[in-house]
Amino acid sequence: MRLKNKTAIITGGATGIGLACARLFVNEGARVAIFGRRQDRLDQAQKEIGDAVLAVQGDVTLEKDTSRLVETSIEKMGKVDILINNAGTFAPSPLHETEDAAWDQTFAINMRGVFQLTRKVLTHMVENGSGNIIHVSSILGMRAIPATAAYNASKGALNQFSRTIAVEYGGQGIRSNAVCPGMIETEMTEELRSDTALMEEFLKRYPLGRFGKPEEVAQACLFLASDESAFITGTTLPVDGGCTALL
Repeated sequence: MRLKNKTAIITGGATGIGLACARLFVNEGARVAIFGRRQDRLDQAQKEIGDAVLAVQGDVTLEKDTSRLVETSIEKMGKVDILINNAGTFAPSPLHETEDAAWDQTFAINMRGVFQLTRKVLTHMVENGSGNIIHVSSILGMRAIPATAAYNASKGALNQFSRTIAVEYGGQGIRSNAVCPGMIETEMTEELRSDTALMEEFLKRYPLGRFGKPEEVAQACLFLASDESAFITGTTLPVDGGCTALL
């Protein structure tokens, strides 16, 4: 019960890493608001996890939706102790073939939506004198691979955004950290993982010899969300099977 009496907002909370976090956080005693675009997935997650989950439908790129998310969460749960910025998009393409609309959409979801939601939650956390924000970033915010320029750049910006929150709001009892997963077996990576030859090459970069599970990233988020990490802020934590340890 490491999160007993805590409340959390998890964006992208109905699938993948977000859903794994929601399950784990509830099991550890938290009440959780999950946020996502697909009502059917939200309903399914709520039914699976139970009454400790509040499902809020919306789009992270729409400020009216994120405002409603924060307002509903505070109304129903009383407060917001933890924010997991997990919603994201990944649309690879060579840089010279990347259209403006695709670039803008990547940053709208991976950064602008994060900024707008975090700004709203920070106002509440400052008033309460405490808070904990965890950003689900990527090892591609720490190192680059070809044909993913928009994603690489957005996750690099997210890591720096997290550090900025840590240094700006640490004195007000608010922590901010980023988790940087490697290749994780989720719906978002399913199409990429269908390329068997490419995955064989990717696996050579993973000392553990396998890709990760959403539950393994959720465990890292739980550690950062709990009081066990009370003296940790402004860090980027790779959860990548040793990938970033290789030169």
